[in-house]
Amino acid sequence: MWGRIVEIMTAVWLAVSPFVFDVQSNLTLLWADLGIALVVWTLSGLSYWHPTRHAHLLIVLVSIGLILWGRFAIAPPPPIHQNHIVVGLFLLMIAIIPNDASRPPRSWRQQAGVID
Repeated sequence: MWGRIVEIMTAVWLAVSPFVFDVQSNLTLLWADLGIALVVWTLSGLSYWHPTRHAHLLIVLVSIGLILWGRFAIAPPPPIHQNHIVVGLFLLMIAIIPNDASRPPRSWRQQAGVID
């Protein structure tokens, strides 16, 4: 589940980034970043619960939205929007990693007698 931990850490960065880039006076950017960070954090956390174990795949949609917003909000994109593009691309890569990526394949575990 290391991918979900990385997503949660990225959500924390997204929540802190308006203060790092000194745009906290722009309430639209501040609340948008905090809201998106909360969505990413929630979807990553839901992936730990077995019935919603694929919730992290919805982060793909959030990351595509971040990339598009960062690219087309203002031309040329200021640093905060460049951050949105980079965070979106990073989340896009991490969100497709399966929850059990660190474990051996299921068939190997079954042959070894390890019960899932």
